[in-house]
Amino acid sequence: MGFKFWFVRALKVFLGVAALLFIVELLKQHSVQEALIFACTWSLITTAVFICSRLYQSRKGLECALCNDIPDKSDKNTQQENQQGD
Repeated sequence: MGFKFWFVRALKVFLGVAALLFIVELLKQHSVQEALIFACTWSLITTAVFICSRLYQSRKGLECALCNDIPDKSDKNTQQENQQGD
């Protein structure tokens, strides 16, 4: 997983969280400027924590069922067994 993968993932997380927080702040009747500042600030913090934790887990080889970014080891074994049987 290269730089492009992590950049795209960070961008998706940032935009998703920012949009959600921006809408919530508008529903709470804050001004657009305040809502935008709040959403961008907390989206940046959230994205940094998420990406850092995923990088750490990825380097340790821990799997995330929701992220599905580390291939299943059992799939490799099944594929090797199928190739040997042919």
